[in-house]
Amino acid sequence: MLESTDIELEDERLKQLDILAAERSMTPSDLLAHYASGSFGFHEAVHTTSIVLDLVDDQLLHHPAIAGNDEWFRLAAKASEALFNLYQSMGAAQLATRNLDEGTRPEDLNASNDG
Repeated sequence: MLESTDIELEDERLKQLDILAAERSMTPSDLLAHYASGSFGFHEAVHTTSIVLDLVDDQLLHHPAIAGNDEWFRLAAKASEALFNLYQSMGAAQLATRNLDEGTRPEDLNASNDG
């Protein structure tokens, strides 16, 4: 079984951030700002998480081959739980951003439809 340490995961995350920034001709900090909570890119990631969670639940947890094997079912259930926790965590970040924005004028949020 593949299980990464926290150090390995953090190293991989930072490498991925550098790659993604370079692909978009941005710095990592600019990339993070562009995809911050409340942005379209952030919403896209939340939506994708929801879709993948539904796929794991509908296509894996309910598949006879998976349901028929305790180890595979446990692994699929852990994947589902991890995706659910990711979705909830991102949703909480979105709500926190929204709460900070309450009372702010739309033009101060750059939320105008004027482009």
